[in-house]
Amino acid sequence: MNIRFRLAKAAAATVLALCTVFSAGLQAKDKNAVRHWDFQNAKLDKKGIPTGWDYRGKPGTPDVKYEIVEDKELKHKVLRITADKASGVIMVEGSDIDLDKYPVMRWRWKAVTLPTGADAQVKAKDDQGLAIYVGYGKIFQESISYTWQTETPKGKSGSSTYNKVVDVDWFTLRNKTDKMNTWFVEEVNVRDDMKKIFKKIPGSWALSISSNSQYTNSKAEVYIDYIEFVEKKSSK
Repeated sequence: MNIRFRLAKAAAATVLALCTVFSAGLQAKDKNAVRHWDFQNAKLDKKGIPTGWDYRGKPGTPDVKYEIVEDKELKHKVLRITADKASGVIMVEGSDIDLDKYPVMRWRWKAVTLPTGADAQVKAKDDQGLAIYVGYGKIFQESISYTWQTETPKGKSGSSTYNKVVDVDWFTLRNKTDKMNTWFVEEVNVRDDMKKIFKKIPGSWALSISSNSQYTNSKAEVYIDYIEFVEKKSSK
């Protein structure tokens, strides 16, 4: 896969209106999800990457470490991601998902350690404990990022550009004020966000999981249980 991420810029007030977040405790996975990724039966390949996923690192920066571990609370295996002054992302193709029918992305995550002093609003501190991306593009790349930040206020959003070809619009869903070592479930309407930011549903796009701690020269330890795409709930 040769997709990373780029993102069309949007005003902060508009971006805040795009992302609808629902939080819950140990919400069960949806048996009717059209696509569901978890790590209960996953294995790591020879490069230490979960099978079925593709890894992208940053030249000159240590790679992020992935482990499949047993979670005592959930009583099954989950993905542990450790970034020690590191940067990296794992990616999987999402283009076969019918976002008109299954527009909502839901996932369960937790953080144990966040990058010290990281803040997406400051270029020199632009690390994230954990970020879930949807994005498309080869040379010029566009992405939407739903993030667990450190210092960045919850509800804050913004745009970042990297190397003049990678643009990311990010939403801060959680930060250091949230309880550590605690599972949270999030839901976002990816179809609506793509329509408003990309102005379209890309024909080919990728789902990515990222952790970064290189700018703050610190460490992050975060976990993902599952990511899935489900139907939009009725308002009735």
